[in-house]
Amino acid sequence: MAVIQERIPQVKQQRPKRKGNRKLVFLLVLFFLTVLIVIFFRSPYSKIHEVQVYGNDIYEAELIAKTSGVAIGGQILNVWESSVQENLKPLEGIKQVTIQRKFPGVIELHVTEYRRVAFWTGQDGSRYPLLENGIVLKQVDFSQRVVDRPLISSWSAPELLPHLAKALAKLSPAILSEISDIALKPTVYDKQRITLFMRDGNEVRSVVYKLDKMLKWYPAIVKELPKDTKGVLSLFEQPWFVPYGTPNTPIPVQTGEEQPKQS
Repeated sequence: MAVIQERIPQVKQQRPKRKGNRKLVFLLVLFFLTVLIVIFFRSPYSKIHEVQVYGNDIYEAELIAKTSGVAIGGQILNVWESSVQENLKPLEGIKQVTIQRKFPGVIELHVTEYRRVAFWTGQDGSRYPLLENGIVLKQVDFSQRVVDRPLISSWSAPELLPHLAKALAKLSPAILSEISDIALKPTVYDKQRITLFMRDGNEVRSVVYKLDKMLKWYPAIVKELPKDTKGVLSLFEQPWFVPYGTPNTPIPVQTGEEQPKQS
């Protein structure tokens, strides 16, 4: 009998789970977390002390901060990106904005603006940026700022401005900076004829709907022209260059693409 009893496995006694202790620990942790949250919201660390703006060019940082609705002294955790974006909609030059919180007390507004591709000159001499989306932004006068984009000196068809803006936005910054002035010169046969006055002294004639495609070859064409020679470069189906003072001696030029054969 003793041998048989030794072979029978002993059943371990189950200790009762300490559910009460676990529940008490949970309640204590929850209590202290609540106390910490209350202390944080009542402390200066939860308040907004500064609003910083990054990425702005068109608008002043103070205007963006004021329009955003982010108030000094407000709760830093109560700033929502969707609300800031909605508040900044009246500033038409802003494409997108994101926010970042930097403790203690700093809200960063990271702004993405529409690119400026040219300047529209008003009758009173004011200068407004033409944006890549075709809007002439009359909210901001750039008359006192450096002219770092082409000036639209004569333009009688406002409906063509979005097409011009789209074409200019496709140009490289290097080529865009070479354009001094742009003027619309419509003809009976083509309402989109334009003339560009380049900073190097040349004059380019083309059409709005081909401007980005044809003007990209301008640096290569200029290198092939006779040294110290300035004139009129016609960028149409077959590009031609006519030096100033010699209207009867056009010089054919190559753009790097195969040109259609002339019949």
